[in-house]
Amino acid sequence: MASLDHIGIAVAELPKLKELFAILGLEVKNTERVEDQKVDAHFIELPLEQGHLEFLSAYDPSSAIAQFIQKRGPGIHHLSFRVASGELDALLVKLKAKGYRLIYETPRMGAHSMRINFIHPSSAGGMLIEVMEPVVTVGEHPV
Repeated sequence: MASLDHIGIAVAELPKLKELFAILGLEVKNTERVEDQKVDAHFIELPLEQGHLEFLSAYDPSSAIAQFIQKRGPGIHHLSFRVASGELDALLVKLKAKGYRLIYETPRMGAHSMRINFIHPSSAGGMLIEVMEPVVTVGEHPV
């Protein structure tokens, strides 16, 4: 079985993205100049044991995914980052205070019983970034 090694993201405003990812608790730890490709590669290690790919298929033509595909075609839609239960609201306040535009005024429910919101691509280097936290139900302990 293959394992995902990395996702390469072309960036135009590196300092702004470094700030955003630092707010998310992820910092550039290594930079490598690749002379053959004429690029500097900046690496952020993700603290994951195992992630997953999420394929999004629209069952309603009015959905955001249907609109995305119609406008841009199929492809990568968003990057998603999970925070521990109880941390999402504070993170959203911090992002707003730093001038990052959010898609929703308040978090909504997403797949896997997660509270979610998105950082708008206009303030995230052209990427749609999802931030999410598990919902704790009565009798459960925070993750």
